[in-house]
Amino acid sequence: MRILFSIIFLYFIVISKPSYAIETNANIICSNDSKSNLLEFSFKNNNNHFYDYAFKKIKNKFIEIGSIVGQKSNSFILFEDKYAFLGVDFAWHLDKNTMRLKPVLLSEGTIELKKLPEELSCINKK
Repeated sequence: MRILFSIIFLYFIVISKPSYAIETNANIICSNDSKSNLLEFSFKNNNNHFYDYAFKKIKNKFIEIGSIVGQKSNSFILFEDKYAFLGVDFAWHLDKNTMRLKPVLLSEGTIELKKLPEELSCINKK
């Protein structure tokens, strides 16, 4: 009995490898107060603690919309949206604490925007 216990103990302590859970994708669903504007985003990382790419769900498929411009762990993510307004460098700022998504105009190109999109409230999608 003592030998069996020793073998089991050695297996769990010495032989088994530790497992680490790394979140590779994060999905959020954002909408305005009246729920008339609904956007779904996904963020993907490459084996580090920060996200690298942003995706937007269009016609039930996620397409890459841009890179992550800036981020701070447990604080915010600033990501490009190259397809929101063609000819304009546009990004979204997601405050991870309040889960509010705010529009950010990085620079105006060939088109001058009259009005930025409204702020959206977001939830994490599991």
